[in-house]
Amino acid sequence: MNKKPWPKSNPDVCIRCAACMAVCPVSRVTPLFPGPKQAGPGAERFRKTEDPSVDPWIDLCIGCHLCDLVCSSGVPISELNLIARAKYLDEKGRPLRDWLLTHSYLFSGIASFFSVITNFLLKNRAFKWIADAFLSIDRRRELPPYQSPTFRQWFRGHHSTGEKKIAYFYGCYINTNEMDVGKATVQVLEANNFEVILPPQECCGLPMLGNGNFKGARKMGLKNVPFLLKTIRSGVEIIFSSTSCGYMIRHDYSRLLNIPGSEEVAEHLFDLFEFLRNLRENGNLNTHFKEFPLKVAYFAPCHLRSLGIGLPALDILRLIPSLQIENIEADCCGLGGTFGFKKEKYDISQEIGKDLKAAINRLNPEIVLTDCEGCRMQIRHLTGLKVLHPIQILRDAWMR
Repeated sequence: MNKKPWPKSNPDVCIRCAACMAVCPVSRVTPLFPGPKQAGPGAERFRKTEDPSVDPWIDLCIGCHLCDLVCSSGVPISELNLIARAKYLDEKGRPLRDWLLTHSYLFSGIASFFSVITNFLLKNRAFKWIADAFLSIDRRRELPPYQSPTFRQWFRGHHSTGEKKIAYFYGCYINTNEMDVGKATVQVLEANNFEVILPPQECCGLPMLGNGNFKGARKMGLKNVPFLLKTIRSGVEIIFSSTSCGYMIRHDYSRLLNIPGSEEVAEHLFDLFEFLRNLRENGNLNTHFKEFPLKVAYFAPCHLRSLGIGLPALDILRLIPSLQIENIEADCCGLGGTFGFKKEKYDISQEIGKDLKAAINRLNPEIVLTDCEGCRMQIRHLTGLKVLHPIQILRDAWMR
């Protein structure tokens, strides 16, 4: 008798074990959100496509994927929540604030070019009050400063050399707000004898998807995939330094957005430290590090854990002599992309981050490291500490 495959996406597979409830960062800090079991498979049994949404609390899901990681039945809880949230927001309508937060790539180049003026405004108390009053962007949240030149501009004047080629999907934030992360990525890859190339690319679309805008996110994916396909079909693999961008392209493009060719792209797309770990396993990683007497703490972002590749940054950084590195035992940082910028969600975001702040305080590091730009923003906001991408420390261990 032929057995049919178990329907893993069926909400009825949920055995109500409540493991997801135990790890949900939102339901832990506010009674407004009933938790992933109720919001996902529980409510899904009663949702009908033709009926209006009746659960406004679905918009409180932060999209951390922790519920997916602990579900013993393999129910894609976060996807059920996201689809329900998209329907709710489509019916309710999205404010101008959400459009601005998810389309920052449209004006980030101008903001970077006039970075002195832009950054003055972003720090100005009056500007923050206006953004709070008229856009509901919480005035207590520090807005990330812009940099000039951009990473892309720096790269145009940089001559990359190496025996092999590697392509880099750097992402919007690295381009205009943290260009040194992109610069460090290029320098580390070149130190391992790779010539770095930048394929044409747009925003990955994750901010839109996180706000339930499937149409906008798919539009970005349909632009990116042909560029990336052309790159890998020329024999060049692609790496990413943002775990959020990487998860979006490697997982959501195919599973949620059904973008043609995205599965082929996913097979040739690697997290930066995953790629470096593969080099080490093959005996090809440059490990001529200098002594680096520094005490650091590492935080693994939610999207990295969802990739299921372990903690490759820790594996590589522990090769650096004299570097004291501790793994931070905490879950979601609480920012959740655009979630923590919104006035109605700021307090929830900060409450979620308290466990992470306490864990960092216990370790008392000089610097905190994390692969996600959102986590870096949140940890700076929570602790006031210097927070870097792990690749910046690795670069410095070669170039000290």
